[in-house]
Amino acid sequence: MFDMYVRTTLIAILIVVSVACDRSTATEAARDTATAAATQAPMPSSPTSRAGPHGAEDPHAALTPEKLIQVALQHQNEGRPREALDTLNRAIARYNENADLYGVRASLLLAREQVSAALRDLERALELEPDNAQLLTNRAEAYRHFGRIEEALADLDQAITLEPDLIAARFNRGAIRYSSGDHNEALADFDHCIAVDPHAAAPYFNRAAVHDALGDREAAVADVERFLELTDNEAWKNTANELLKKWQASAAQGQEADPS
Repeated sequence: MFDMYVRTTLIAILIVVSVACDRSTATEAARDTATAAATQAPMPSSPTSRAGPHGAEDPHAALTPEKLIQVALQHQNEGRPREALDTLNRAIARYNENADLYGVRASLLLAREQVSAALRDLERALELEPDNAQLLTNRAEAYRHFGRIEEALADLDQAITLEPDLIAARFNRGAIRYSSGDHNEALADFDHCIAVDPHAAAPYFNRAAVHDALGDREAAVADVERFLELTDNEAWKNTANELLKKWQASAAQGQEADPS
């Protein structure tokens, strides 16, 4: 999700974490998109499989929650969002105390901006797993959408306490801090994101906005230039180049006003 603030400019790419069952590979948290990749899940036929539509065998009936998540994410990544949600709906009907299923469905709902439904799923998931940093990060994004900033920050603080290097939580907290005028605290969060993953593009752009707000245009320019080296998003390359042009024009005007 991209929100653009021109104060200078901030890419508040508020990252939605795709909550997968394998915590070690659950997210590529600081990339330009928040949806995690899933691999093709085998769907074996089983003698215990239930009947599907029109009497056909349901190939998903014997799958575990982990496999059902893989199937849902495969649908999502291949452009079948309705099938992805249908898979998760059926899975939750069968495994209604599995926090990961609620978490993944919530991440897909957030991506579709169905925030109220996503928040319900996240509340249920956190009842089941109250110390899940990824779920807390996503609930913070739902809270932010509704203007519940203090609750969003509380969730992000808790997520970072649980997982100090979770880039999505650091990044989102930095974006909220910037928007609230807490520039030094925002800078610390973006610094940490870059230290954890120096090849993630988005934190450089947001840090550039913070540097500019703090009056350090030279550092801001360096971060935008690094962003341009790393990003493959053409729209945001254009935004970054336009920003550099504005800064260059502003510098030129300043030199004309003060020729000494």
